[in-house]
Amino acid sequence: MKVREIESEGLTRRILDTLETYFKTSFDADDALLDELEITHLSGGDWLMKQGDPGDALYFLVRGRLQAWAKGKEGQNRGRFLNEIVPGDSVGELALLTGAPRAVGIQAIRDSLLIRLDRESFDRLAPDHPALVVRLATNVANLLQSSFGTRSPTRNLKAITILPLDSSPRLENFCRELTLELENEGHTLSLAASELGRKGAPVDSLQPGQTVPESLKNWLQDQENEYRFLVYHCGGGNTDWSHFALRHSDMVLMVGDASLDPAPRAWETDLLETSGSTIARQLLVLLQPPSSESIKGTSRWLTDRRVDFHVHVRQDKPDDLSRVTRIVSGNALGLVLAGGAARGFAHLGVHRAMEELGLPVDWVGGTSIGAIMAAAIASPVSAEDASELAKKSFVEGKPFSDFTIPMMSLIRGKRMSRMLEEHLDYQIEDLPTPFFCVSCNLDTGSTNIHESGYLPDALRASAALPGIIPPAVVNNRLTIDGAVVNNLPVDEMRLKPVSRIIAVDLSSAERVEVDYSAVPSPWAVFRGRYLPFSRRQRVPSLSNIMLKATLLGTLERVREQGRKADILLNPPVRKFGMTEVKSFEKIVQAGYTHAKSELTAWLEEHPEYK
Repeated sequence: MKVREIESEGLTRRILDTLETYFKTSFDADDALLDELEITHLSGGDWLMKQGDPGDALYFLVRGRLQAWAKGKEGQNRGRFLNEIVPGDSVGELALLTGAPRAVGIQAIRDSLLIRLDRESFDRLAPDHPALVVRLATNVANLLQSSFGTRSPTRNLKAITILPLDSSPRLENFCRELTLELENEGHTLSLAASELGRKGAPVDSLQPGQTVPESLKNWLQDQENEYRFLVYHCGGGNTDWSHFALRHSDMVLMVGDASLDPAPRAWETDLLETSGSTIARQLLVLLQPPSSESIKGTSRWLTDRRVDFHVHVRQDKPDDLSRVTRIVSGNALGLVLAGGAARGFAHLGVHRAMEELGLPVDWVGGTSIGAIMAAAIASPVSAEDASELAKKSFVEGKPFSDFTIPMMSLIRGKRMSRMLEEHLDYQIEDLPTPFFCVSCNLDTGSTNIHESGYLPDALRASAALPGIIPPAVVNNRLTIDGAVVNNLPVDEMRLKPVSRIIAVDLSSAERVEVDYSAVPSPWAVFRGRYLPFSRRQRVPSLSNIMLKATLLGTLERVREQGRKADILLNPPVRKFGMTEVKSFEKIVQAGYTHAKSELTAWLEEHPEYK
């Protein structure tokens, strides 16, 4: 069908708005461009294109949601998830201009509507629409400078399905409160099968077993043009309404009461998997008791479910509910913390500054000492208590002084392990703030992303500094510090449901010159340190050299990852030695002062985040 043949004024207007946003120019219903555009409909699960297909057209997404995938193993269309395409986005500019095969596969995760411009039509339009050609070329250039996977998977969510796993007053109250919070973020239409007529739908209600009529489907599509959010309230009993909602959802929120049986309900498999009704991202929301009680047993909820993410909502923590709202509304904030040994204490100062400025951490991840500080931030303890525990552990506990016979490492690592088990004795899945950390397999150099399991084990792996601390064992493989492969994992955070990322980089591009032409002998260094009136030689210690060498290999990647963050903080901690734990307070203060200044200035430029 050609765009000209559309009878709905609302849809025509939405198509024009999509084109005007993309090309940054005005169009009207008589423009010749509309004669060349065709309508393309996709059902949830349909592929718009496969990787390697001929590049013969440009598409604009008007309604729905798509996912971009790199090809997997032979015979698999899905491999590595890259990005989600939302209304207003385009697909295929480069192929339209060059005719190159499709670089990625594009699949619809819900029923979607696109407009298509093929190459022949583009060639006819180009002479009379030079501005369109320039805009297209500009967008291609911007695309080549970026990459898939750099945008939030929850960007511009429109249709949300809330699916309680049971029926209880607390579950009902949560669903109601979440809908009210979303209303504060944008005009929200709340839809339940039993109350459709009250919202202006062409049918009063749908009973279990009743097919969704075409008039209702068309009406719901029109509502997507009018509202910021459509919230479908479903249950396990009304499968026709639930199947419809899932096929038209950008995200599915499964809500469970953590005090109940964690096993999947009898209807879950049929509704969410067997029917193939949705491949939208699934977020499991677990309602927890008050924060005075520990979160436990989350892994049992996750074992037999295909869940992309999970979050906890404690009964006495209103911001836990607000975290879910921020995720759904595209306002969640992720914090990424780099490694840097003792300089990593600066992360605690950054977190304190964020708390004072009202910037909540919705997801946190890190590498090496950044992983340990991230775990402290994600844990149930307060920021003040986390700082005190870190000081007690690293200054009084002296884990960097746990020397041993240097067969595999300078340090035994026993003190570090004891400290982690004493203060961070949690399962990762049970942390109130979602967390991940990075380690590296010693055999192949491949990366491990730790998002489940015993937290101290993950932290030992992520902070196993080569030559300094012994390797850890993960899945029967020797594993070392994640800083060797990814010291600032912004790319991993981009795969989480966050829209803004603050990254804290502890590396320095400062050039350091020495005042000698050859490295002083060990005896000269010894004299300078311990004998009076001898010249002190400025040489790094063995541990500092090894620590610095660990980070040098990924320094350029750290800078690349830093550019992908929305806010990059680089606290001035270069003057502190990488094992200088005695300067704990000064390092924390350096992180706090820098973050407070930088984030305050950023908030003044972006008042919408205050």
